[in-house]
Amino acid sequence: MKKSLLLLAGVLGASCLNAQTTEEQTTKFRDNWSIGINGGIVTPLTHSAFFKNARATMGIDINKQLSPIYGLTFENMWSINTFESSAAFDASNLMLLHRLNLNNIFRRYKGEPTLFEVEAIGGFGWLHVNDAYYGNDGMKDGNWISSKAGLNFNFNIGEKKAWTIAVKPAILWNMTQFDADNINFDANQATWEITAGVVYHFKNSNGKHYYSNSCGHAAEIAALNATISSMEAEAAGKDRALQNAQNTINDLQKELNDCKSKKVAPETKPVEKSEYVVIFRQSSSKVDALQMPNIDRLASYLKKNANAKVIISGYASPEGNADFNQKLSEKRAEAVKNILVKEYNISADRIETEGKGVGTVFEEPTYNRASICVTK
Repeated sequence: MKKSLLLLAGVLGASCLNAQTTEEQTTKFRDNWSIGINGGIVTPLTHSAFFKNARATMGIDINKQLSPIYGLTFENMWSINTFESSAAFDASNLMLLHRLNLNNIFRRYKGEPTLFEVEAIGGFGWLHVNDAYYGNDGMKDGNWISSKAGLNFNFNIGEKKAWTIAVKPAILWNMTQFDADNINFDANQATWEITAGVVYHFKNSNGKHYYSNSCGHAAEIAALNATISSMEAEAAGKDRALQNAQNTINDLQKELNDCKSKKVAPETKPVEKSEYVVIFRQSSSKVDALQMPNIDRLASYLKKNANAKVIISGYASPEGNADFNQKLSEKRAEAVKNILVKEYNISADRIETEGKGVGTVFEEPTYNRASICVTK
């Protein structure tokens, strides 16, 4: 049972170590060590007067900080002999303790310890008691499993925080009963331990005496910081250029608004007559696609000159009889008008059509298969 409990304590310690060291992978093994000396009193927890049965205790501890929150302590305390015996100490207690920094649990570690900190401690160890402690009626040279739980009230002093003065109240348990091979926390087998100590923190590889969030990629980080600074400067320059461009836009917008607000008298120009010719196929009043550019030019002119009107005269070539050619010439004029009205949204009031029958406008008879549009 004793071996199982010690093995369990070792497994818990290793699991905490793995959980905490992932925070800082670049610290070296020789970093974050400290050593301390302690002194104070121990006295039974129950059935005894506090000071009457108290005896002095002293010891040393070696500490390893694994993260801003978690650390390990190897501690050995000796109770000074108060009996007539050649032994200098009544008891020796060697322990492995786990330390949790409550300040850094509830408040993020700022890279440097504060003046005052509180740590919770707990762990197991080996308690050796000599024959003089129990007298003639007790066990001789007993070896027990011990446990400890308590608090460390730390005062970090000095400009470099190399020293810590700590007040350490705790309760110690002898985990094994005298008359049975079982393990438990029994108040009758427990003592108060109230000590104070001084701890010295050795200098780390980064020159500091306390846990620091050092990094093994300082060169890369410096390069990244330089890149970030360069990008920030470039962004600031672009912001200034953007602001200048915005100011230019605002000035141009103001000039545009001023131009829009000015009343300009419309310039009156005499409407010049223009002529547009649309050719048709024989006996057809359908406008071919090749003739659409001429109509498009006419529509553009009418849109630009809102007061202009157009007369569309339809013609036919001499083939066929006169009645047929008259009706064909009228259809050709209407065909051009319909396109102007339906496709170009030209008002029908601005368009006048007429059929001229057989045309003599062009010397070549076939060219007279046309609608001639004249603006006015």
